[in-house]
Amino acid sequence: MTTTRLARLEDLAFLAGIEDAGDTLFAERFGGVDWPAASTGEERAAEPGILLVAVDDDGTVIGFTHVLDLDGHWHLEQIAVDPAHGRRGVDRDLLEATHAELARRGGREVTLMTYADVPWNGPFYARHGYVELDELPARLEPMRESEERFGMARHGRRVVMVRNLAT
Repeated sequence: MTTTRLARLEDLAFLAGIEDAGDTLFAERFGGVDWPAASTGEERAAEPGILLVAVDDDGTVIGFTHVLDLDGHWHLEQIAVDPAHGRRGVDRDLLEATHAELARRGGREVTLMTYADVPWNGPFYARHGYVELDELPARLEPMRESEERFGMARHGRRVVMVRNLAT
């Protein structure tokens, strides 16, 4: 069984490795990726927002979500699950726990940026109540610029999605 909770200081050392392991799935799908290595857990914790982790029965951190607080607007910057623990609903549990935590904090919606056609990206989020936005909110423009610098769009259509947290 997996438990989802707010990240603790001792969890931070595991986050980059989990994200890098998860990125191997993109590398397999795209025939390689050349985007930067994952941010450290300490770097993520220093940003305004929240970190949640999924922990298995023996206390091992196997996944996480990182949600940024962008001037009072929540943005799901990253969700990552160690592929060795994939296909067990850990991503779903993390996402649902994230929504609950954001709603508890008074959040009304959460945005994210993702690949439209990668099965564990756009279609996954759509199954969990996210819808595509027609326009990029101004607060996400710096993220779009970063994606352009990394050349992420060459691997597929990138979209911005939003989920109402009241549903």
